Amino acid sequence: MRKLTTGAAALLASSALICGAPAFAQDSVGAPPEQTHFKVSTYKPAVHDAATTKGLARFNHDRYSMFIHWGIYAQAGGVIRGKRYYGASEWLMSNSKTPSAEYLQLAQAFNPVDFDARAWMKTMKAAGFRYMVITAKHHDGFAMFKSAASPHNIVDGTKFGRDPLKELAEAAKAEGIGLGFYYSQYQDWTEPNGGGNTWEFDPSKADFAEYFNRKVVPQVTELLTNYGPVREIWFDTPGPMPAEYSKRLRDLVKKLQPECLLNSRIGNDLGDYTSPSDSEIPPASLVQGGDWESVFTHNRSWGYSAFDNDFKSTNTLIRLLTTSASRGGNFMLNMGPDGRGRFPEGAQKRLLAVGAWLKVNGQSIYGTTRSPLPQTPWGVATQNGTKLYLHVLDRPADGVVRVPGLSEPVTKVSLLAGGGALRFKQAADGLSVDLPAGAPPTDDLVVVVETKTPVAARRDQGIVLSPAYGRQPLDVADATLSPGVKLDAIKTQLSVDDTRKFYTPVGLDDPSKSIAWTVQVERAGDYHIDLQYSATKEQAGREGVVELGDQKRSFNVVETGVIERRKPAFLTFQPVGILHFDKPGRYQVTLRPQTAGQDLFTLRTLYLTPAN
Repeated sequence: MRKLTTGAAALLASSALICGAPAFAQDSVGAPPEQTHFKVSTYKPAVHDAATTKGLARFNHDRYSMFIHWGIYAQAGGVIRGKRYYGASEWLMSNSKTPSAEYLQLAQAFNPVDFDARAWMKTMKAAGFRYMVITAKHHDGFAMFKSAASPHNIVDGTKFGRDPLKELAEAAKAEGIGLGFYYSQYQDWTEPNGGGNTWEFDPSKADFAEYFNRKVVPQVTELLTNYGPVREIWFDTPGPMPAEYSKRLRDLVKKLQPECLLNSRIGNDLGDYTSPSDSEIPPASLVQGGDWESVFTHNRSWGYSAFDNDFKSTNTLIRLLTTSASRGGNFMLNMGPDGRGRFPEGAQKRLLAVGAWLKVNGQSIYGTTRSPLPQTPWGVATQNGTKLYLHVLDRPADGVVRVPGLSEPVTKVSLLAGGGALRFKQAADGLSVDLPAGAPPTDDLVVVVETKTPVAARRDQGIVLSPAYGRQPLDVADATLSPGVKLDAIKTQLSVDDTRKFYTPVGLDDPSKSIAWTVQVERAGDYHIDLQYSATKEQAGREGVVELGDQKRSFNVVETGVIERRKPAFLTFQPVGILHFDKPGRYQVTLRPQTAGQDLFTLRTLYLTPAN
């Protein structure tokens, strides 16, 4: 047995706000710091007015957006008073507990002489982004635009003396890229009456209404009246802000620009679409429709960090983009320019590589809808009418991509890149496609399946198992829960990667309670069981069992430690035994406690790996 930290594969398997946020992070609103269990969110369709519906149609068509975190914190690059602060550099003022007057001195040195709005937009266009959002005001309270509401703005408070948002608005229009603004409505660390700065100001003496009326309303008004059409206002960390303030913001935005969208972080359930927790793509089983946008940062920080070059690979970025699209959502990717206004070279190189892939394969992303297929071991799928796009992210060992249960008549199968026809066979059990021998390795080989009628949703067929695919995750979010068991979202800090959320069953405290997965076995044989979980000292020694018919594989729970909200959580990867499937077909794999007691453990994933 060994302790493993989760990596890119697990990120996509169960995927697990903004900016490594401490106490005021959006997903910790109203919760004590030690809380780790949260109610699970489901994504459902909603009814909107005509203008918002029009904005959402454009939003859902575009699928891919760029996020820019840029402010005077970029001048520091994560360093203040000679000390490095790892993680989110835009939280430097808070993490270092720097007083306002001292922090604002960064503005005196901030002079991004290399900033070129047109060059930024040309890069975004070449990278395949369809719209972008930039921080107009982050939690530090410094506005990156000309504002009459506060002297702490880039035009009046820096040597630069220009309004970059004005220049970006003009460049975005010229390049055909949608423009949106991030605005921190509750947190403002340079304002005694704003939220978040508890090291300098007394929250009990704060007059939030004074701050809101004097600064927030005027600045949001400026953003919506001085920069042309705005695609969205991306609010963040509403904190304990009462609903009346969220409603006032919504009414203001919709009055000034009716098609401008609002994300869910406006607070109080008043957004037009959902922003999940940072670094999370919701499990497909929880997405029942609706409009949403996953948001990831390219490296570990959201703002520029002089010592963080841990940029995600091109392959990882394509996986995140295709996985989001396959579940019916958008993918927003963040990058932080430096204090001179330059994109980090390592980030830009990878962005342009994704853009090159999209230039060939963009029709499998833009304008598509969610996959009608269940979890597939070779990758994900998107759809547009009678075209089903198979994104082969992990090529089967035998070179055959199988789509179980696909019954709509197939008229043609081809590669999207180049259009070469592929051999295929359609039978009662579904479709199989032969990948071309010697096909060049790519980050995502896209196969186009054309059918007489659109492929109907069939997401209940189970997880496909075969030696051709290797190890497969059986995620808790995809399991069937027995009466008395519910699903919780666990929010913590998983070490190594930036996944911060996973799902776990709660209520596995008696043998009568269980969770079960449906699996579709393509080839008979043995499959090895591994469990990924966390357990406390009190849970250690509890016994559980994994069942397949009359096969029962027992295990004992081992201690890994208590999961805490703001500390790294380690999950054990525990081998259990082998299950034998004697013929192809559909089966049910069940996990339950062997005795009554407290909850068995905090389970994240059960893995099945071919063991022949």
